This record gives sequence, structure tokens and C-alpha cells, in this order.
Amino acid sequence: MSEHDVQNLTKWNIISQIWSIAWPMMLTIFFYTMYNIVDTFWVSKISDEAIAAVSISQIAQMIMMSLSMWVSIGSSVLMSMHIWAKMKSEAARVMAQSFVLAWLFGIFFTIISLVFREWILVSSGAVWAIYNPALEYFTIVSAGGLLLFFLINIMMMFNAEGDTFTVTKLFAVSTVVNIVMDPILIFGKLGFPELWIAWAAYATLISQTIFIIIAMKVLSSKKRKIFFEFKNLSLKKQSVKKVFDIWIPAAFTQVINPVWLAILIYIVSAKFLEPWATAFSLAFRLEFFAYLPAIGFWMAAMSLIWQNMWAGNFARAQEVFKKSILLSFFSALGLGIILIIFWKYFIYIFTKDPTVVNYTLSYLWIVALTYWAMAISMVVANSFQATGKSWPGFWIMIIKFFIVAIPWSYIAIEYYNFPIESVWASLAISNIVVAIIGYIWNQKHFKKLEKTS
Repeated sequence: MSEHDVQNLTKWNIISQIWSIAWPMMLTIFFYTMYNIVDTFWVSKISDEAIAAVSISQIAQMIMMSLSMWVSIGSSVLMSMHIWAKMKSEAARVMAQSFVLAWLFGIFFTIISLVFREWILVSSGAVWAIYNPALEYFTIVSAGGLLLFFLINIMMMFNAEGDTFTVTKLFAVSTVVNIVMDPILIFGKLGFPELWIAWAAYATLISQTIFIIIAMKVLSSKKRKIFFEFKNLSLKKQSVKKVFDIWIPAAFTQVINPVWLAILIYIVSAKFLEPWATAFSLAFRLEFFAYLPAIGFWMAAMSLIWQNMWAGNFARAQEVFKKSILLSFFSALGLGIILIIFWKYFIYIFTKDPTVVNYTLSYLWIVALTYWAMAISMVVANSFQATGKSWPGFWIMIIKFFIVAIPWSYIAIEYYNFPIESVWASLAISNIVVAIIGYIWNQKHFKKLEKTS
């Protein structure tokens, strides 16, 4: 493999640079998401309760993913800074240090997940017929939680070097392995015992293991500009502190998403029972693809804004922000409309239960038309990160979920006995509210930075 340099993002065409960074990240996140989609598809052949069980378990797992992603992003930002400053040996040390941190965090949160798994699942809405299969799936996947921390860390180390395409190819291979293994293991083909939902979890862990083995071999290649070496496995106090300065507020921000999902499922499942949980799980899976481009755009925006701020080019940084907003807006709006128009082709893949289908369809009709706002709020929240301000993104998410979406949903169904559409409307309104607040806040922040520079 040829050497990879951190791309200079302080000049040339902004749109092309955003796209060059965004599309491999979109593919990477797409392939990672396919782990969950594939599991959901095959367990849907077991029962609707199995769909909800896997989805609720995966929502709880998202907390670990959020934590692992942002501790790794902290390391990747620090590594990029050293590469940018041509401090090759220190960049290599930070890479190795990131794996030590991933190991420590992975062990800690794996233990927490296993010890409190029953409470986590019940709090996430895994009740009645959903509980037992959810417990089985969650226990297996949580036991392999360390794999998730290593997998996310590897992804961020490739990104720090500017090598986003290699990790995309690795995720593609791993996803294909999971796609092939799921039906074989779940339904007991080729001599394997029929273990149903348990094998869906095992297939995911096996595919992640294959990814890690191949990726570590690539990262250890001395042909790379920065490569992994066991001798660099250590912790350096000041370096770890810098990682934590980035990680702590960012982690809180990202953890909010799975936490609010768990709270909402818990509140509403008591009213609308298993069909609602299944419908929401399916809708949430489908909508991820609608704002998938926004994930790529905000990650690209972070890189461009960070480099331009570091270079003192505030005008270009703000231009990056605005163009990322526009790209996210049009992509999310377009994909949301596609989901609404072709809903049958998406929902019927997983279920034809009339109640679940109606709930899911009503969700798409109400919420999908606000995906553009959701995408904008994602770009806004993470653009603050790039300017060195992590807490505004946290407060934007707090406003969205704990001031608008959850309270309004609770009041609507508990005090006024409104139908399920009232919950969907609360989510749609929360998307629009925080998109407007976040954009105005971000513009004021940029103006303040320009004045003080």
C-alpha cells in the first residue's frame, strides 16, 4: 500500500473536497449498518417479536458504539494533528495508544452491559414476548463488545491517515461474510444446529473478528506512512488528557441518541404494545439510510472546518459549513421522499402484519418529510466540534429530545390519549426546532470567532 498523507483541505474546490471525504465514509457507515439490517431481515423470518428484540438490543448497543466512536475520534484528531505537524513517531504512538484506550473502555463497558443487561433491556422497552429473545441476542453481542471498540477504533485510525477507501473495502468484506453466515446459522443449514436469534448475534461477532484481523494486518504494514507497532502500546498522560478533552462532551452528545430512543420505546410500548415497538424499530432502520449522506457530510465538514480554522481561514470554514448544510438538506429530503413513495418495497421486506405496516407507514408520512431538518442538526452539532466547542452540540440534542420530543410525546398519549401519530408529530417538530436553533447558534458562533481572531 502506498503512503497516505493528510489531505490539504485549506484550498481547492470545497464541494469536491467534501465529497472526496464523505463518500467513503457513507459507504463505511452503510456497510456497518448492514450488520444490523441483515440481522433484522433474517430474524424477521422468525417473528415480529424477534424484529423488535434485535432492534431494541441494537439500540442499547448503540450506546457502546457512540462511546467507542468518540474516544477513537479523539485519538484520530490527535493523530491527524501530529501527521499534519510531520511528527511521524508521535502519530504512530498515538495510534497504538488508541488501541490501549479502546481495550480499557471495551472491557469496562462490556462488563457493565453484561451485569446490568436485564435492567438495560427492560428500560429500553424489551417487555412481554420481546424480552427473552432480546436478552439472548443482547447477551451474546455484549459479550463481544470489545470487538466493537476495536472495530470503530480501526476505522478512525484509517481515517486519521486519510485512507478512507481501505476501511470501506474491509467493511464490505465483513458485511458479505455476515450476509452469507446469517441464514446458514440462524436456520441451521450446512450441518449447523438451529439456534435462531442467537446465531444472528454470533454471525455478527464472527464477521467483526474477520474485519479486525485483516485490518490489523493492513495497519501493521511498514509500507504505510504511519503503521501500528506493539512497542508503542502505552499511555501518555498529556496525550490521553487531550483525547479526553475531545471525547467527554462528544460522547455525552452521541449517547443522548440511543438513550432517548430507549426512553421513548419504554414510554410508548406500554400504550401501544409490541406492534408499536416493531414498527418504530423498522422505521428507525429505514430512516438511517435517509440521513446516511448527512453523516458523511458532517464528518467531511469536521475535517475541512478543523483544518481551515487551524490555518486561520474563517471565511472558508464558514463556507464549508454552509455547503455541507445544503448537501445534507437536499440528500436527506430526496431520500425521505423516496421512502414515502416506495414504502411498500421497504416495509414488506421485513413484515406484512397490517398493524405494524400501518404504524410504520404513518411514521414515514409524518417524520420522513423532516429528514432534511434532522440532517441539518447533525451537521450543526458536529461543526461545533470542529471549532473546539463540544458542548453546544450536546445542548442541541438535549433540546431536541428532552425538551421537545419526549415530553410532548408523553403528554400526548398519557394525558390526551392521542393516537400514535402524535408521537410521530413530536419527533418531526423536534427535528425542525433544533435545526433552526442550531443553525442560528452556529452562525453567531462563527461571527464571534471572526471578531476575536
